Amino acid sequence: MTTLQGFLLAAGWFLLRFGVPVVATVLVCRFFQKLDARWQADAAEYQQINREDGLVPAIRCWVFNDCPEEKRAGCQVYQEPQTPCWQHFRAESGELKEGCIGCGVFRSTPILVSGD
Repeated sequence: MTTLQGFLLAAGWFLLRFGVPVVATVLVCRFFQKLDARWQADAAEYQQINREDGLVPAIRCWVFNDCPEEKRAGCQVYQEPQTPCWQHFRAESGELKEGCIGCGVFRSTPILVSGD
């Protein structure tokens, strides 16, 4: 084996041993940075929509149910985000519907306690 072939073989093994893991690590870090940016944008949207009094849930029903844009455009809840979604879907008698009681959006909203 010549000196040049030996050098190329050693350089190839070095790149395989150290270069591939470094490239893979950089790609994974870039993926997590983009994912984190998306999560922070979602959190900023929730904070912007959520009111201080806690009546509006932090999780929006259209996000929770993964509604497409076409369905959101005609949805009364999406058009009035300041009102909790279960208020829009009350039965004619004024009672909450069974689907709302078991819904994750309804269950994740904190219970308001009257002040002293």
